[in-house]
Amino acid sequence: MVTVEEAKRRILNYTVALNIEIRSVSDALGYVLAEDILAGFSLPSFRQSSMDGYAILHTDITESKTKLTIAGESKAGKAEKLFLKPGTAIRIFTGAPVPEGATAVIMQEHTSIENGSVTINEYPVHENKNLRNIGQQIREGDVALPAGSFVTAGTVGFLTGLNIQDISVYRKPKIGILVTGDELVKTGETLSHGQVFESNSSMLVAALKLEGINDVEVYYSEDDLQATIQSLQVLSERNDVVIATGGVSVGDYDYVGKALETIGAETIFYKIRQKPGKPLLFARNENTNFYALPGNPASSLVCYYEYVLPALRLMSGRKECFLPAYQLPISHAYSFNGERDEFLKAFVSGGKVTSLEGQESFALRSFAVANALIYLPVSQQTVQAGDLVEVHLLPF
Repeated sequence: MVTVEEAKRRILNYTVALNIEIRSVSDALGYVLAEDILAGFSLPSFRQSSMDGYAILHTDITESKTKLTIAGESKAGKAEKLFLKPGTAIRIFTGAPVPEGATAVIMQEHTSIENGSVTINEYPVHENKNLRNIGQQIREGDVALPAGSFVTAGTVGFLTGLNIQDISVYRKPKIGILVTGDELVKTGETLSHGQVFESNSSMLVAALKLEGINDVEVYYSEDDLQATIQSLQVLSERNDVVIATGGVSVGDYDYVGKALETIGAETIFYKIRQKPGKPLLFARNENTNFYALPGNPASSLVCYYEYVLPALRLMSGRKECFLPAYQLPISHAYSFNGERDEFLKAFVSGGKVTSLEGQESFALRSFAVANALIYLPVSQQTVQAGDLVEVHLLPF
């Protein structure tokens, strides 16, 4: 049995980023850049106004209520290049080219218009006021975004504005899920005494989709050694990661560990000193990493968030792979006995965290409303209301 910290360390030691692929910027949301992206031109590529107002020469404004003659108009998209003469102003709109000779833009709210002239109700006026200068955002040839950057909606907009259409990113892993258990029945089928509806596969597929991982296939296996071996063999040949749920404990019909050994997977560790989720097994062969999660749904999801998800993020090129962790005051006292660290389903609100009712390993109702996990090591078995505890925020 290994500690929580040791389990995470071993998993990451055996996890590397996958190969690089080319994707269109519009289809790269949630991926990680594999190479630096250089700006092919400056942004802005011409001087722009950041306001609706009037382009002026700032030195023309020698006192409050200076009056200037309106000499033209510049609007966004207008190709004609305008020139500003001293003593005049040019009407200008947000994003429009700033006329040659203009050194500032006065927002229209600070002006008044009469008989073809504009009165500037502002003094003094500083050079470059309300101007976007060439290269203010990025200059031609500079690194627009470095390798390792996570592609967000803002990234897509920024790169599109640089006329970049395709980028190099790390591939996301292909995932195979194996569900074991003769007591499990698929949703929509008839439930007999002693059976339960299988929920782990849909839960894990949903969690993977939230991470932007959509290349997922699900197999089901009866509690039989040969069937489990065959399923794991097929899944390992087609996927980067195989996640098994159930069949990993010490029962007479728990065959996942034996099956993994049969197909040549090396067990890196089995069992973690934690509750819930003790019987987690991590194994690997030349091409595939295997995570055998407990069959109890809450245990399975805790192990996914704490161990599988960080590895999947690392495989996808992300550097910050663990759930965001914070120290927050707990809303009420809590204590536990034993020699295993505990993860509690919890809810963060108003700067504090509350552990939820229903901490049993089979209970998903509390997970359905949780937005965090409280991590309590054995060294912190008793906490009082207001004590700081480690909180891991769940992805949404």
